[in-house]
Amino acid sequence: MHCSSSGNNNNDDYDDDNNNNHPDTDEPCRRCGKESETIQHITAACEQLTPTDYVKRHDGLAKIIHQKLAEAAKLIDDKSPYYKHTPANVKENENFKLYWNRSILTDKTIPFNRPDITFMNKKTKNNFLIDTAVLNTHNLAKTTTDKQNKYQEMANEICATWKQKAAQVILIVISSTGVIPKSLSQSLRKLNLYPNTYI
Repeated sequence: MHCSSSGNNNNDDYDDDNNNNHPDTDEPCRRCGKESETIQHITAACEQLTPTDYVKRHDGLAKIIHQKLAEAAKLIDDKSPYYKHTPANVKENENFKLYWNRSILTDKTIPFNRPDITFMNKKTKNNFLIDTAVLNTHNLAKTTTDKQNKYQEMANEICATWKQKAAQVILIVISSTGVIPKSLSQSLRKLNLYPNTYI
C-alpha cells in the first residue's frame, strides 16, 4: 500500500517585521544581560525565559490542540476550559489514538521521534505528527522548514513500520507578537479543527 507523507511547508506567507519591531536600543536585557532588551528578545529570545515562560506558553498552545482533537475523537467528555486541560500521555478508543509528548518507536532508530502530539486514525490509517512553536516573526519561515524536515523521516518510518496509509507533519506555528501565518488555518483544516481554534 502506498504511503503518502506530507506537511505544510509554506515559506511565503510570513510578514517581515524587521523594519518595525527591532528598535535600536543600548539597554541590556534585565533578565539575561546579554542582548539588547527589544520586544523580540523579551518575547521569544531571552535564554533566562526559555525554560520557564516560553515552555509554559508553548505547552499552552499545544494543550489547546490536544484538547480539541481529544474532544472531536470522543476521547474525553470533560468540557473544562483549555487552561485547565491536563493531557494524558495516551488516550485511545476503538477509532483513535492520541499521544502527548511521547517518543514513537519504529523499527528504524529516528533521532527526532517525539513530536508534541501524535494523532492516529485507526480506521483510515492516517497519522498526524503535530508540533507547535511560538516564535519571533522573522524566524517563522525558517522554523517551519526545519521542523518539516526534522519530522519527515519519522512520518515515512511510521508508514513503513506500522503499515499506515499516510503520515503528515502538521505544524502549528504562530508569532510571539501576534502575527498569524496563513499556513496556520491550513494546518487546522487538515486536522478538521476550526480555523479560529487558537483564539
